[in-house]
This record gives sequence, C-alpha cells and structure tokens, in this order.
Amino acid sequence: MPAKYRWLNACVAMGSVVLLSGCEQKPFEILPPIPTEQLEVLGVQAPLKSVHFRDKQGEGLLVLSRVDGQATDADTEQEVDRVVLKATLYERAGDKAFAPRWNTEQETTCAGLDLDVDFYTDVSDVTDLDDNGIAEVTIASHAYCGGGIEPQGITIELREGQSVYSLTGQSLISPAGEEPFGGEREDGASFKNAPKALREHIESVWQQVYKRPWSEVSAPSDADPEDDSQ
Repeated sequence: MPAKYRWLNACVAMGSVVLLSGCEQKPFEILPPIPTEQLEVLGVQAPLKSVHFRDKQGEGLLVLSRVDGQATDADTEQEVDRVVLKATLYERAGDKAFAPRWNTEQETTCAGLDLDVDFYTDVSDVTDLDDNGIAEVTIASHAYCGGGIEPQGITIELREGQSVYSLTGQSLISPAGEEPFGGEREDGASFKNAPKALREHIESVWQQVYKRPWSEVSAPSDADPEDDSQ
C-alpha cells in the first residue's frame, strides 16, 4: 500500500477514536425528568420529588412520596393520624421497566395533636460528590407530633451503593425575645466514619435545615441575594 494511503487510513482511524471518545457516556449525569403518568405506573400516586439519573450502576430513579391516613393505636385502640414518608430508588436496564433497588419508610402517628411530617425536598437529591461514578442519594426529613412550638425531629441519610451514613437531631427554635432551644443532634458511627466529601455534604445539609421555621420544607425562593452575602 502506498505511503500516502497508509497515512490517510491512520488519520481516519484517529478521527474515529476522537469521535467515539466525544460520544462516551459520562460516569454520572442527571437525565430528563420522568413524566408523572409514568411514575403512576410504578404505583406512586402523588410524588413529592423525583430525580432521574445514570451512573456506573446504570439508570436510576429516586422517588419521594408521602401517604396520609389513619391507623389504630395498639395500646388505646383509638384512631390516630398517620403519615408515611417513602423514598424508593428504582433501577432500569436497557428497555426493561423500572424495578425497586431499595426503599425506606418513615412512619409517624399522632393522636389529637399537631402532626407535621415532610421531606426537605430542596436538599434531598442525587449527586456524585466524590467523582467515583457511583451516585449518592441524600434524603432529609422532619417529623413532629405535639401541642405547641417545639423542636422537630430531623433525619438526614445519605446512601452510596451499599453504604448508609446518617445523623439525627432537632430543629432550633428561636422565639422572639427568648433564648433559643433545641438544635441538638446525634452523630452516629456511620456519619463519623463517612468519607470526607460525604461527611461534609451531610454537615452542609444539616446547616441548611435545622434553623428553618416550622413546616418550611424548602429554602425560600424569594430570598434577597444581598442578605446571603452579609
């Protein structure tokens, strides 16, 4: 083969390699949202939030939902209010349907008092903080059953593969003209042993939620940027 043709073939081959590398999938990426009607096929009637993504383990879908209802108290046999927060991570291979990989449920019951339970939707999300191509799922929620202004119970959980890191605590109450109370937290062994990037993320989530006003499940959308800089 003449030298000029060998050179031409080499150029074509190199161009093909560059083209393929440009089309290579990212280890982790957020994908377009799944339509609500498709979520209903999975049995989710009123999703609070969903995150569609892909990582090294394949295509994933995080769905947060809440179910309100009634239950019977085992001790008093009386009807009580009941809220169940559900977080489910679905996975899908190729053109198959989504199937649950794992799910968690947080149940709160309350008899004749104020019941306030929800996810912190703005900080419950999917990330790849350590850039290892494996998604981390952060789930933050609060729960309260009482008759006055008291601290809410806060739970923050981060899952990466088979690893689970979490902390629990209370919201901080700051009455006008009075000393703040609450704001305590318990750092479990899992949180203390988490990789640095994940531990810092969980700490950041805690700092974003534990001072929020009662029932506020997401950061104010009309916050003044100038206030943030002060």
